[in-house]
Amino acid sequence: MSHTVYASLPAVTGACLDPCDADQRANVPAAAGLAALTTALTPRAVRVLGQIEQAQQDHPDVAKFLGVVAQEIRKAGDSAAVLDDVLQLIQQKRTAPPAPCPVYSWCTETGDHDEHFSAYVTAPTLDAYGRDVVPVGLIDWGKGVKVGLLDLDLTPAEARDRLAELRAHLDHVEQFIALAERGATGPAVDVEHARADQ
Repeated sequence: MSHTVYASLPAVTGACLDPCDADQRANVPAAAGLAALTTALTPRAVRVLGQIEQAQQDHPDVAKFLGVVAQEIRKAGDSAAVLDDVLQLIQQKRTAPPAPCPVYSWCTETGDHDEHFSAYVTAPTLDAYGRDVVPVGLIDWGKGVKVGLLDLDLTPAEARDRLAELRAHLDHVEQFIALAERGATGPAVDVEHARADQ
């Protein structure tokens, strides 16, 4: 609120206005009564209130918050202590640990977020190049929980189908291990059969 608005309010003559005195209330214009009941603002507070008013117009997304700050400045009559309190609250918010995900217990994201990710789990064995094998995790991009597997975002049913395929593949790995343990290549049909079933 600008200084000119306060300056335009009629001045109250005489001693202090008693808001409980019906005779005084009847004889004093409403604007003058408001001015008498309002804490006197320091010039600094008037400047800050003007800046807040402009900021509310420039940044409507925080206008409500700025309105609360302005209200507190009007109550206090000065802006310094109020702004110090606001800065302290902002600093506490910045240094506070971010809140865990309120939607999923498995989500590792914190604070405000719309996309959810679990930790990824990989097979305990790395490949020959030191890379992770078969990483898997949960994700939700906003369209339901999916299973991140084989570089795909799969529904639970699709993930179960892929898991069945992987289990069948591991059965073939077992067959090859058994052949190697016997020290024999075995019939060619066995190897071809393993390849065809993959």
